[in-house]
Amino acid sequence: MVSGVQVDATGSNAIEAQNIAVSEGQVRAAQILLNRLTLPSQRAGQSFETITPEVILPMIRSLEISNEKRSTQRYLGEIAVGFSQSGVQQYLASKGMTMMSSQAEKRLVVPVLSGSSLWSANEWQTIWSSPAFQNSLTPVEVIIPTRGNDSLISASQASVGDMTALKRLGDFFGMRRILVANAVPGSGAINVRIEDVEVDTGIKRDLGTISGADYPDAAWQVISRLEDEWKSANASLSANAVTTNISVLYRSHNDWLWLQNVINNSAQIQGARLDALSKDGALMSLTYGGDMERLRNELSYKGVELREDPQIGTVLFRKGRY
Repeated sequence: MVSGVQVDATGSNAIEAQNIAVSEGQVRAAQILLNRLTLPSQRAGQSFETITPEVILPMIRSLEISNEKRSTQRYLGEIAVGFSQSGVQQYLASKGMTMMSSQAEKRLVVPVLSGSSLWSANEWQTIWSSPAFQNSLTPVEVIIPTRGNDSLISASQASVGDMTALKRLGDFFGMRRILVANAVPGSGAINVRIEDVEVDTGIKRDLGTISGADYPDAAWQVISRLEDEWKSANASLSANAVTTNISVLYRSHNDWLWLQNVINNSAQIQGARLDALSKDGALMSLTYGGDMERLRNELSYKGVELREDPQIGTVLFRKGRY
């Protein structure tokens, strides 16, 4: 789904204007999606700018229109376009391109605006509350001003990457990944320094600085940077993937369902196959990115222990159960 696409067109009458606007909006939505799902290296020498409405029609599954305004010759609105995975995959395959469709683990965004309090509503914070960001390959959730104050974390602590305060914030919102987006308005541009933080491991990555024409553009530029990072990392994980057998231990059916949810939503686990099942345990084949320590840290933050047992090998279970 690509949402929040603004459309504006004129025609000889209101119906023609609407048809033109929707058709152009669908093309832009397709361009956004195709750029989102492909690696920059594979897009070199290719462009989706010339894609036509006839080409994208088989890919479209649904269309939602909102915020409509019309006159006798002009139509304005906002559209959300749902796409068929098989249709998009078939189109990209015809271009010799790989579709990168798996989402990263959700991040908590801390939108620091120069000169503003972190816990008061401002334009930079408001932009990040858009539901459109939930559909990206790197979904985000923004802090809510009414749910915190400087005793949880201040703008200055977030800006300098105070790990103690960031971990406190992550625990409060139940998130293990935090994106600190430091925005500084400039002459004709918004400059944003981005830092990606894993609060459970203490790893911080400086993703550099991007610039946008305004706050919405700057936010989308940040998302694009995250998506490119994720796609490159995901391609690397696939290339270095390792499959191992593990025993999943549980004491109830609810425990088993809870553990399945954690496994299915792990950023490190690319595949999970159930090989055997009993009333208190399951044998599974897990395919992960090759770094067992990163997998162990991620699962530990989510309340799951992964360790070696001298009798049965690698075991996974809910913390505090064994």
